[in-house]
Amino acid sequence: MVNSEVPRRRVAFVLVDGIGDVSLPMFGYKTPLQVAKVPNLDAIASAGVNGLMDPVEVGLACGSDTAHLSLLGYDPRVYYRGRGAFESMGAGLAMSPGDIAFKSNFATLDEKTGIVISRRADRHFEEEGPILCAALDGMKLPSFPQYEVRVRYATEHRCGVVVKGPNLSGNISGTDPLKDNRLLLQAEALDDTDEAKHTAAVVNDFIQGDFTNFGLPSFEC
Repeated sequence: MVNSEVPRRRVAFVLVDGIGDVSLPMFGYKTPLQVAKVPNLDAIASAGVNGLMDPVEVGLACGSDTAHLSLLGYDPRVYYRGRGAFESMGAGLAMSPGDIAFKSNFATLDEKTGIVISRRADRHFEEEGPILCAALDGMKLPSFPQYEVRVRYATEHRCGVVVKGPNLSGNISGTDPLKDNRLLLQAEALDDTDEAKHTAAVVNDFIQGDFTNFGLPSFEC
């Protein structure tokens, strides 16, 4: 009896996020990729199938998180819930139903004015980052002792933050002003539910902690 099943083919799917970069004057307005020597990438490309694609839809400039979801077959309009869970789980933090997660930056804050001088404390934060995250991990909130905050270092200036406790909602705004030399924002509820209002208060209690000696976490949901 002849086996009619087509044998499965093994493939290596290579995705180099952000490799396109932008053209720079120092390279004669070429991109770093255009001037780099990349014999290994050239070999992979010559042995594979190449082309251009729009991960989500034509003309939509999507971020890494939504693009990756789409490439793996998940419609980001349905399944995307913010970058926080990606960053936190990628850093090694376990999540349970009901938890909320944030992609967070260590930032430099002017405590007197409340202005975020630099929303990225330092791109090269590999030594300080794990130490500071360990100091924050497991902290209790003075006004909300029933909640637990877990913090884990990710990369560069980034860390993942997970808040565990009852009646939390992910439908809140972040605290990142998105540009330097702007006031640190307060988390706000994005709907009228008690859960969203309560969660905003929990997050604001956390960011008002004494981070004077080592920078301030700013949150992106």
